[in-house]
Amino acid sequence: MINLLYKNYTDSDFLVKYDLLTGNKRILNAGSSTLRYGTNCVNVDIQSKDNVDVVCDVHDLPDSLGEFDAIVCNAVLQHCHSPQKVAKEFYRVLKPGGYLFVDAPWVQPFCRDTPDRFRYSEEGLRVIFSDFEIIEIGASIRPGSAFAMQGVYIARTLTSNKYINYGLGKIATILLYPFRWIRTVDENKTAGAFYMIARKTA
Repeated sequence: MINLLYKNYTDSDFLVKYDLLTGNKRILNAGSSTLRYGTNCVNVDIQSKDNVDVVCDVHDLPDSLGEFDAIVCNAVLQHCHSPQKVAKEFYRVLKPGGYLFVDAPWVQPFCRDTPDRFRYSEEGLRVIFSDFEIIEIGASIRPGSAFAMQGVYIARTLTSNKYINYGLGKIATILLYPFRWIRTVDENKTAGAFYMIARKTA
């Protein structure tokens, strides 16, 4: 399968850079699905799945979870009906000096994992997480990758015939694949997604 997604920065890059997979550091994986980050990771998700420790809504995290050294929220915020409330919950359960990693879509096609409610600019993330100290923010998905994914999505929904759309999608994927590496001078306007690293100050 041809993969059009090209990421400049990932959740793994964050965890390694800030040395969060060593020692007894507790990590909250918010909206985890089945992915787990190490042995001291607590997975929460709104759906019951393999590897999910606590089924709950990230808008209302249980007090029983305790506090965390780091929180990872990867491709989840677009589904939340109140991102500001989620930000408040993250701040509440994060230890002073703890780190938050958020990856959220900007220029991206509709996500089939409904409800798909929001897209987030760099400035939007800064406003939502204004209680935190923003350490890093930048394009996680390159503009070229965003362009390619959008083009394929358009091709796959171009007609009312699913077989024609399937063929058009395959052709578009092949033609647009080389674009996935393209970067632009001002990526904050055309990035496919943004990553943000923030810290809860004491």
